[in-house]
Amino acid sequence: MSAPEAIARIHKPHGTKGELAVWALVENPGRRFEPGTVVRVASEAGQELAGPLTIVRRRMYHREWLLTFAGINARGPLEEWRRAFLVPDA
Repeated sequence: MSAPEAIARIHKPHGTKGELAVWALVENPGRRFEPGTVVRVASEAGQELAGPLTIVRRRMYHREWLLTFAGINARGPLEEWRRAFLVPDA
């Protein structure tokens, strides 16, 4: 895994119910963030931090996308992912 494969840069958790704010790094991000898509979280060095994660909800919010993942319904688990990357599951 490496940063060029990334589809999004993680900004921060949003709210208290497990939404994650990300900046898209690809064209047509709505298609890349469709519910059912499986992704992983990777550091800038390419080290896997979490995953696989299945996107269950996505929505635009200002210039960011808010993503919700299966099994994550709290802010806590998302805090350590700030500034990491979302990469497609291989």
